[in-house]
Amino acid sequence: MMSHTGIGDWISAQYDLGVPFLQQVPREYADYLLLNSQIREYDAGEIILQGGIEGESFCVLQSGRVIICGQILPDGHYSALATLESGSCFGEMSILCGEPTANTIIAAEDGCTVLHIPKAEFLKFLDKNPSALLYLYKVMADRLRAKNQALDEFERLSLLASAKVLPFIDFAQTMEKSRITGTVIFECSGESGFIAFQDGRICCAKCGKLAGPDALEKMLSWGDETLFKLDTHVMPDVVNINQMSDTTSLILDALRNIDEKQSARK
Repeated sequence: MMSHTGIGDWISAQYDLGVPFLQQVPREYADYLLLNSQIREYDAGEIILQGGIEGESFCVLQSGRVIICGQILPDGHYSALATLESGSCFGEMSILCGEPTANTIIAAEDGCTVLHIPKAEFLKFLDKNPSALLYLYKVMADRLRAKNQALDEFERLSLLASAKVLPFIDFAQTMEKSRITGTVIFECSGESGFIAFQDGRICCAKCGKLAGPDALEKMLSWGDETLFKLDTHVMPDVVNINQMSDTTSLILDALRNIDEKQSARK
């Protein structure tokens, strides 16, 4: 691979998310990182980087897949924000910005191998090769661009939606994946209600005199004629649904109860 000798070379260099990180940097940079790293192996569910604390290493995933997690609940449930494939790097933002790692990263499968370059060695490397920062900025910019595209898509979904066009369970999964806090207002045949989400998990539901799981089942039973819209500026001051269950499971359980009640009436 051709060595980048100046800032202009780095700016014009291509970056491809599908190509392993160490294959895209100049050979001498890749060799330095390899020689100064420690390789560790993880099984599925093991934490590789802990969110909320300042990162101690720059990481390159050598094999397997890892999951970037949202908030991890005491029972072990979490929202998967993204999956990184073999060859990806992570942990650079905490080191470059001097801030705690934004998210926890866990192994998605057994046998994940990760190169850990200690923070001190990584900073020493950047001090001697400042132009390499441009490459890392490209990595972060690419991820930020993907996140903005996801938010743009979510804003599109925030328009008044019809269950006939967009099933609510699909909308709710987007809420969960993006860890959105807000209230979804429902309307159908003159009736109305709401389902509130906290960090992507359903926390409250109310429909007429019904509240909690009963209200959730009522609104989900309305079917294709339902209209709904997200309002991120409104949140109820009460929690009446246990957030220990993930959003998808909660909705599927409610739909199952609806089917069983309908079958019992026949």
